[in-house]
Amino acid sequence: MKKNTSLVFLSLFLLFSCKKYPNGPTFSLRSPIQRIVGAWSLKSYLINGNDSTVVFNNYTLIPGIDLNDPGLSDTSSYLIRGGVDSAYYVTNIGWYEFKNKKTELVLIATKVVNDLNMAGPLISSSVVTYKILRLTKKELWLQTEYNERNYELHYERAE
Repeated sequence: MKKNTSLVFLSLFLLFSCKKYPNGPTFSLRSPIQRIVGAWSLKSYLINGNDSTVVFNNYTLIPGIDLNDPGLSDTSSYLIRGGVDSAYYVTNIGWYEFKNKKTELVLIATKVVNDLNMAGPLISSSVVTYKILRLTKKELWLQTEYNERNYELHYERAE
């Protein structure tokens, strides 16, 4: 009995002390792929630690990202969307994959559709690797170095 109790405590300690992402969650029953698939709205856009969300003040639709199930055969597995007037625009499409034990999200752009006067990793035509800082059912936080700047993007699940 004492041995079984010790094993249970050891298992619980290992389970709750090892978290994949710096900002959580500590524990999830859903896999990273199950959590990341869906539509995400950008809520915070930090450049070198400064809140730069104001760059989207003229947008009627703040840039978001839609991530499809990477196992499906589709023409793209992600798209970045936004809008500067009443229209809805797709700005960038491509493929994504997890790397480094699913702690990094790599976006491989296949087409820049419309730049909407955006700069930075949201409109990149190159491969962009993001470190996943937080991935829950409702939040996705990403960080990358791009053109000698540090970008941190905080997304919330789109309604």
